[in-house]
Amino acid sequence: MSLQSILYVSSSTLRPEVADAEVRAIVAASRVSNARLGLTGALLFTGEYFAQVLEGPAPAIDRLMEKIGRDTRHGAIAIVAREPIGIRRFSKWRMAYCGPSQFVTRYITRLLPDDGLIARSRSAEWLNDLMWEFAEGVGAD
Repeated sequence: MSLQSILYVSSSTLRPEVADAEVRAIVAASRVSNARLGLTGALLFTGEYFAQVLEGPAPAIDRLMEKIGRDTRHGAIAIVAREPIGIRRFSKWRMAYCGPSQFVTRYITRLLPDDGLIARSRSAEWLNDLMWEFAEGVGAD
């Protein structure tokens, strides 16, 4: 089976007073859905933005991205990186999440405008590494 990894960022449309509960609901539903679809990954939420890494079969990623595209909790979805992978980096997590992380907002915003391919590529690599480090800190789900 051919595996892919995708990293996307999106703006949040969640009202601050319901954001924490909504994101926890997203994580809980994602863990169930991702197990069924054969997906693994991690989610960051800054209060303003989402960043998510997904790994798995391309058809499953495509189906989930279509669903996320229709989700009214997300706006301005931007796929930052998508590539074939030999092994899963987030293999222990159906959906790793360690709570809101406001300090990464500036790194996510670097991925939104078209600042050039090299700058976006470096920011995407940094964000992917950061998400893996967060995931390692929370343990397997």
